Amino acid sequence: MRTFKRVLAVILMVVSILALLLSLAGIAGTWIVRGKLSTALVGFITNAETMVTSAKQGLDQLDATLTQAGDQVAALEQGVQTLGTNVEENKPLLTALSDALKSTLGPLLDKARELMTSLSETVAAVNSAIEAVNAIPFLSADIPEITALDTLSQELESFTSEVQNLVTAIDEKSSEIVNGVTSILTTPLSKISGALDEMEAAISAFSQQVGEVQQGLSNLESAIPKWLTLGAVILTVALLWLALSQAAVFVLGWRGFSGLDILPRREKELKAAS
Repeated sequence: MRTFKRVLAVILMVVSILALLLSLAGIAGTWIVRGKLSTALVGFITNAETMVTSAKQGLDQLDATLTQAGDQVAALEQGVQTLGTNVEENKPLLTALSDALKSTLGPLLDKARELMTSLSETVAAVNSAIEAVNAIPFLSADIPEITALDTLSQELESFTSEVQNLVTAIDEKSSEIVNGVTSILTTPLSKISGALDEMEAAISAFSQQVGEVQQGLSNLESAIPKWLTLGAVILTVALLWLALSQAAVFVLGWRGFSGLDILPRREKELKAAS
């Protein structure tokens, strides 16, 4: 019976030592994994933030381009007011207006369309990056509504068509554009100006949305190390408690192996027994 107890005590000590070593290894592993996981997750967020920053810059460039286009339209509207009643006198002015549309407003629109194409691709990449972040458990970030960008792209195409129609109207109806009939120009120019205002308002709203996404990613990036540290601390405390409990089990096993009482008796009990 005594031999059996000693064998059982040895097994208990071996198991407790293994559990103790695993607990200590788990504590070290927790902090190693915490560091690597933090680096990986922050890398995901930083990648998404970089793309969002590019999208924000693209929006700013598009807004600046449309602002320049708005200035050109305002100058054209002022030019229309100088038209007189003489068709022959109007022709040089109309030619100048047509040239301005083609040489200044046209290139600005081409640039805006290029920026829009690049912006759409960037926002699509942003959405993919954020979806990858959201696929990670316990992480969540807002995704820009790409439908707003699609609407803006359609409005830009419509705006380009309006400008082309205006150029055609100037070239084909120059003999009809005299004082009192300038609505042939003022009406489309007014529509163009209104369309520009709507597009700039849409860009401002979408830029605000992108800014909120950017802020959300920044907050998430700063929160991840804190969450991981808190989790590592909780796990470390649990593993320390397990390690201490295994140390106690080892002591009990050692007492059993040495033939001592597993639980020490109190002094009064020992005196009573004697």
